[in-house]
Amino acid sequence: MAGDCLIQVKFDRFGIATLIFIFIFAVLIVTNANIGVTWDEPAYFAASESYMSWFDQAFSLPEVALQQDMITNAWQINKEHPPMDKICSGLIWSITRNFIDGISAHRLGNMLLSAILAGLLFLWMRDVYGVTAGLVAVGALFTMPRFFFHAHLAALDVPAAFSVFITTYLFWKTMDRKHWAWRLLLGVVWGLALATKINALFVPVTLGLWLICFKRDLRLFLRLVIMGVSAIPVFFMVWPWLYVDTIKRIFEYIGFITTDHWQIGQYYLGNFYMPPPWHFGFVMIWAVVPLGLTFLYFLGIVRAIKWKQDQALGLLLFLSALVPILAISTGQSMVYDNDRLMMVSFPFLAALAGIGFVWLISGLKKLTHKKNSIILSRVGYGVIILLAFIPQLVTMVKLYPHFLSYYSQGVNGLVGATRKGLESTYWCETYQLALPIINDQAQAGDRIWADPWSHDVLIYYQMAGLLRDDLVIIAEVDVESVFGPDAPMARRYPMSAADWWIFQHRQTTLGDQGKNNPIMSELSKHEVVYKYSFDGVPIMTLYK
Repeated sequence: MAGDCLIQVKFDRFGIATLIFIFIFAVLIVTNANIGVTWDEPAYFAASESYMSWFDQAFSLPEVALQQDMITNAWQINKEHPPMDKICSGLIWSITRNFIDGISAHRLGNMLLSAILAGLLFLWMRDVYGVTAGLVAVGALFTMPRFFFHAHLAALDVPAAFSVFITTYLFWKTMDRKHWAWRLLLGVVWGLALATKINALFVPVTLGLWLICFKRDLRLFLRLVIMGVSAIPVFFMVWPWLYVDTIKRIFEYIGFITTDHWQIGQYYLGNFYMPPPWHFGFVMIWAVVPLGLTFLYFLGIVRAIKWKQDQALGLLLFLSALVPILAISTGQSMVYDNDRLMMVSFPFLAALAGIGFVWLISGLKKLTHKKNSIILSRVGYGVIILLAFIPQLVTMVKLYPHFLSYYSQGVNGLVGATRKGLESTYWCETYQLALPIINDQAQAGDRIWADPWSHDVLIYYQMAGLLRDDLVIIAEVDVESVFGPDAPMARRYPMSAADWWIFQHRQTTLGDQGKNNPIMSELSKHEVVYKYSFDGVPIMTLYK
């Protein structure tokens, strides 16, 4: 009987996690179709396809694939970032591309990772804080509109969040397991995380701080050392680009992630910065996480400080959310795209929201128990759920699919955020709105201008058959380096030579010149064909 009960408990635990995985994956698939291609995706699409071609050759003709020039040609696309997620996405793409459209096939792998993350988040919170905490944590994460948007993309930010989360989760779950195999496994997982994105460097920093502050267990410090040592060969093994000119390419990569990365500044509080002030990350988290969830995760932080029965897990979650934001606040990054680089913090904030919700409900139960009122308890429970989730769900329905323009009630939504000097949008996902109009009205040979450095998105739309192939895209760089010799027409022309102009209202594009930028001067000369706005705030305008 006891064994049956144990089996039933395990089934319930993993059964719920499986249902969560299925539900989140289904929702992501259903909502994917209308989400436009974003700035970084075309490069990752091209890289995934190139890597898969190399693997095909490696299995059939390994002696050819391992030649230096073959490795260099296949792996130089997007060599700026490690390949792990592009390999995984490419594998899923190679399996599904004959059944679904190319964009969805490329994105499917990361949607799977997002759904797995949901299941793991539930399991972790459920095991320590209960089923309710697990369910609320998952609900919190996927009703954060910015995270929900990124969970669809074939980009690196949510995979980075997944890899950091699973490494931290594995460290916690295996703390008391002394067999050496668990230490080796942790190193392998962290190595794969490093091979996903550099954000994985946050993990040992966070775990080290947590151990210093709360555990001070020499055995666990040793585990971190073993994790680091065993991660190094994994990182090298999964990145064939480093098989050739290894020392040179390692230093190139280190240079790229430190001093040599091209600079992408940030419009923030009405000014253009590079880098923005130290408080940028904290303000952005406040601005883009729904206010009800912000209240819950603050409660979760307070509960973590006061609660001693969870072996300081709440404090580990807090540090895991805080360290990436602190890293941004140093001003050492070369890239600032609103909340994008803080995606790593979001799952941990969601976990803290689950803890805060449970604590709030327990307080409500004590209050209603004293008053002996079941009705008051149920009403209070419902009100808390409504306040925590309904406001952002209503906005998400209205704003779908343009969630990169979402701002919380904490800054009075998109209207208030724009007045306060925050970006209205970023990453070109609204370009998709212009395609039907251009396809219908443009003349053969018409030239299309879009924001500088975002021509890759339009070129990919042409290659995918979503934009007519008899149109010319104005590009500032050689597109063959990304798309190869079969790339459609892209030419260097001045902005004034265009026939169509697609402008996303990303204030960072205008730099420190603001509305005096020559881009705005040129656009003012032309006819507005279409404008997409939300709550009166323009997000994308098409000119001809």
